[in-house]
Amino acid sequence: MPQFAADLKKGGKGIIFVGANYILGLIGNKDLDGFVTEMEAICKEASKKPVKVNKKADVKFDFKIKGQKPVVTKDIIQFNITGSDFNTVSEKLEALMAKNNVIEMD
Repeated sequence: MPQFAADLKKGGKGIIFVGANYILGLIGNKDLDGFVTEMEAICKEASKKPVKVNKKADVKFDFKIKGQKPVVTKDIIQFNITGSDFNTVSEKLEALMAKNNVIEMD
């Protein structure tokens, strides 16, 4: 995902993957930090395991091509939330995403 960070930031878009035990995302708008915090709170109320959150404001991607410098994208949100039983609060997560104009893709 980090290789697309600059494109997501330019378009003000993001991508979020949701599973029963994790939520991973890269959002090109740093103003949605509160959205990630709200998701974390919903996950904490459902999880039987401790919820761990890793959130970064800068993303670095190294193309591993000799002579090409890594690309650093600032002022975005890359996050992952891990725990368990997130599927028990899927309706709350869907409502939160709808409130923040997050659209589901097929």
